[in-house]
Amino acid sequence: MDLEKNNALLNKKIAREKAARKAAEKLLEAKSLELYNANIQLQKSLSSAQTKLEHDSTLLAYNAKMDSILLHFSQQFLQQSPTPALLKELVEVLIDDNSISGMHTHIKLQSDDHIHFKHRCQAGRKQTWTPPETLLTDNTHWDEKNKIFWVSLAEQPDCYIAGKIAATESWLVPIQKSLSLIGEVLSAALIRQLTLIKEVNARKQAEESEKATQSFLAMINHELRTPLNGLLGSAELLADTRLQDDQKRLLATLNSSGELLRNIINDLLDYSKMNANMFELINGTFNVQKVADLLVAIFTHSTEDKRLDFVVNCTPEVPLNLIGDVDRIKQICVNLIGNAIKFTEKGGIKVKFDWHDSQLHLSVTDTGAGIKACDIEKLFKPFSQIDLSSKKAHEGTGLGLSICKKLSQLMGGDIQASSEINKGSTFSVTLPLEIAKKQATNNQSKNPLDTPLEGIKILVVEDVKTNQMIINLMLKKLKLTPQFADNGLEALEQLKTDNFDIILMDCRMPVMDGFTATETLRHQGYNKPIIALTAGTTSTEREQCISAGMDDILFKPYKLQEIQDTLCHWSQST
Repeated sequence: MDLEKNNALLNKKIAREKAARKAAEKLLEAKSLELYNANIQLQKSLSSAQTKLEHDSTLLAYNAKMDSILLHFSQQFLQQSPTPALLKELVEVLIDDNSISGMHTHIKLQSDDHIHFKHRCQAGRKQTWTPPETLLTDNTHWDEKNKIFWVSLAEQPDCYIAGKIAATESWLVPIQKSLSLIGEVLSAALIRQLTLIKEVNARKQAEESEKATQSFLAMINHELRTPLNGLLGSAELLADTRLQDDQKRLLATLNSSGELLRNIINDLLDYSKMNANMFELINGTFNVQKVADLLVAIFTHSTEDKRLDFVVNCTPEVPLNLIGDVDRIKQICVNLIGNAIKFTEKGGIKVKFDWHDSQLHLSVTDTGAGIKACDIEKLFKPFSQIDLSSKKAHEGTGLGLSICKKLSQLMGGDIQASSEINKGSTFSVTLPLEIAKKQATNNQSKNPLDTPLEGIKILVVEDVKTNQMIINLMLKKLKLTPQFADNGLEALEQLKTDNFDIILMDCRMPVMDGFTATETLRHQGYNKPIIALTAGTTSTEREQCISAGMDDILFKPYKLQEIQDTLCHWSQST
């Protein structure tokens, strides 16, 4: 009984152990399958990670390559314009077949500024396509069907760089971004080139315009001053003849009108020369007191006619001699005093020269109509006058005060005005000038006949018959009988057989001008004085006279005194 019981218990135990073993085996089998599946998943993840790493590394290398290309061509385009060779190099270096299989550029720059630049190049696979109209408005464009990406350049309608993309979709954005950056660099280079060409063309046009202005100014200077020479020269010669009272009045009117015309021409030409950068100051030593005395002589008659008091005062503080352009200082004085007389009906004009703080101070005070404070600035603008109506009482170009201001500024000084209505005006000029160590010389003789010039042989080369007549009569007053040539070629022929002490040479003549004739004579070894007779007063024309070999210049309209002074000086040097 006990044995059977023990066997039954043992069998139960064995059955339990078998069941436990089977359960363990099933669990082990399940865990093994789970482990196997996990291993498979891990291997898949590892493979995916390796693939992604390889992709990222390749993309990183590609980005590094594009960055290098971008940097290289950015530097190249900064150093030089986008030449055909440089553009060809750019499209070729972008081709790698893996990401970009073809590239081409199409550049066509044209504008109204004479800019014409056309270039087309390609590399890799041949591309034949036409960009859509959206390229005119969109900076970038993507053709999904043909896998072509392009960027418009320099905001020009027919100007672009395009690439045929061969890479997968994952590379599309990086490639397009790189091509966009390269397009921006190339576009900036083309815009710089356009700007440079425009600036060069603008400068060329400005130079041509300046040259045309200078030529026109030289021509009009000559055309205006040449007849003025005949007018004022005739008036000066008439003054030495016997005249009836009415003839004297007519001559005074002729002189007054001629001088007014001379001042208007001078103002217009001076203003034009200043704007054309052809104006220059000619400094020398001068005496301020002599300038003051000259102003008294010039304006005493006109102030007496209007019954105005006129005083010119030079204070003891003013140095005896100063260095400056005395002719331009006189021009400032004449303009200011002339204006004061014009606008003053009663009272007077007071002119004062003073010196302090190393500056010459000039003030012109009148008791005229005065100017409103709001109108004072208008006075110094060119062609600007307070009263521009057809009924205005006083004539003028409106350039006088503008030129005074420009002259003052060219000398390093300035001009100011103050005024009260119905009480008068004061114009104050300050000019920083140097004090001269040597005394100013005065070469002018009181009488042009005081210095004998008999025996001097003079050849006058002048094509205008009126000017020949005027200078012939002036030289006869100096007891000289000149010979004449109508142009430079005739002068050269006369000099082959005749000897002359001084040649008075006009500059602008037909057949052969004075510059060419003088250069020819100097080249042949001619060493006698040659004096220019010219209506040109610009710095360029003066330099041209000196460069040609002329020794001195007489400007038209010239006076007998000026001719005599010049002949006396050069006759002593022969």
